[in-house]
Amino acid sequence: MSARLPQWLFGTVLLLLGHSAFAQTPCNASASWFTNPSFPTEIADNGQTDCVFHQFAWQAFIDVVQARPSGLREFESWMPDYGIFVPAGTPVTPWGQQPNAPCSTNALADAKNAKKLFLRPRVPKGPGAPSDDQATGDPLYDQQKQVVYYSIWVNKTEYTFITECDFNNTTCITSAPATTALPAGSVELKAAWRVFTGAPPTDMYTIQGVVGDTCQPVTMGLVGFHLVANTPDHPEFIWATFEHNRNAPDCTNPQTPPAAGWSFNNPSCNTTNCPPNQNKVNPTQVCRVAPQGGGSTDNTSAIVALNASVQSTLQGLIKSSPGKYDNMAIWLNYQMTGNVWTRDGALPPNSGNIAGSVENANTTLETFIQGGNHNCFTCHTQTQFVSSTKGPMGFPTGAPANFSHLWGFAQQTGGCGNGKGPLPAACPVKTSTSAVKKATESAKEAVKKQVEKKK
Repeated sequence: MSARLPQWLFGTVLLLLGHSAFAQTPCNASASWFTNPSFPTEIADNGQTDCVFHQFAWQAFIDVVQARPSGLREFESWMPDYGIFVPAGTPVTPWGQQPNAPCSTNALADAKNAKKLFLRPRVPKGPGAPSDDQATGDPLYDQQKQVVYYSIWVNKTEYTFITECDFNNTTCITSAPATTALPAGSVELKAAWRVFTGAPPTDMYTIQGVVGDTCQPVTMGLVGFHLVANTPDHPEFIWATFEHNRNAPDCTNPQTPPAAGWSFNNPSCNTTNCPPNQNKVNPTQVCRVAPQGGGSTDNTSAIVALNASVQSTLQGLIKSSPGKYDNMAIWLNYQMTGNVWTRDGALPPNSGNIAGSVENANTTLETFIQGGNHNCFTCHTQTQFVSSTKGPMGFPTGAPANFSHLWGFAQQTGGCGNGKGPLPAACPVKTSTSAVKKATESAKEAVKKQVEKKK
């Protein structure tokens, strides 16, 4: 293997040499993202450059990884999917409370683990979907032959919308209008975690979670992080993704292996014996097909420059204020690896309007479908999700709410008058699909009568 500096480190070197290295696309972090963190509400400068989208994403990431007084990070206080998509007869977990892990109902489960983050055993996507599946439904294994697990959270804006509309009930979802969209300010997070049976590495953010039917406690290290947010101008969502720096090298001109080794790549194994990015292999040999998710030079160089600027800004704050920012030092080991959206928030996304990292993929979340012009919008579309066993589970085709794949987790049916009545009064979506269908049929009938009169 040939060797070169990691992209983020290369960017750091250029940053120290002077911003002229990125004169065409200056893309810098603001110290205020750390000193006065806040989640941005809109893309700056009307989205005129790729950089402003990446700045939006990095500012948002820094906000959600802030330490809370409880010791948790901000995103850990959000609602996991299993606190909303509950079985019939089980109340939705109130916002601000940690839901019980579904495995905690097992008589063999230790009660003290009930509130830890739960990750499901592997089954195909759909109701009760697992937390160790990727976009392709294939497991990823690290170099220790441990399977990677996944978790999902939503913010309060999205939680309120779902719960007020009973959109954890499949019948309410499928009978809603084909115009249904998540409100601006909705955020979904999906994280990928390595499992450690011994002492975890010190350069990785770790938490305690539970897996399996009996809530087996495990130590998990964060290796991948999707941050997906919509704004008033971007209903298609901005799809940013972050990774741990030691996940895997680039496929072309791979970097020198880090001292602690790659999590998902064995540099001593050649491509003949260890073909990269192949499913059903343990351990999985991974490499990155499209650094920074590809796209234009402006896009990729902006990501490299901003990663470097975030690093140097945080390092400067840690140095100037010892103790105050030490709890953020762990994030020096993470970087943005891609970000995609549509120009001017156009719907539906297509090859003519998709912008940014046009091959956006996280090596831990989309390992097996990297490259080939695939990106987040390859799977996240406005088409209704139809389960092979349960039938339609998403909103009618055309609904922007279908960009989210949460609806496949719904376990309840028969709501909203079994699909014939209105949505709940608190729901901001006021017209159900049945009403739309009735109005459409009435309009067709009126046209038919007018045609008959002219005969």
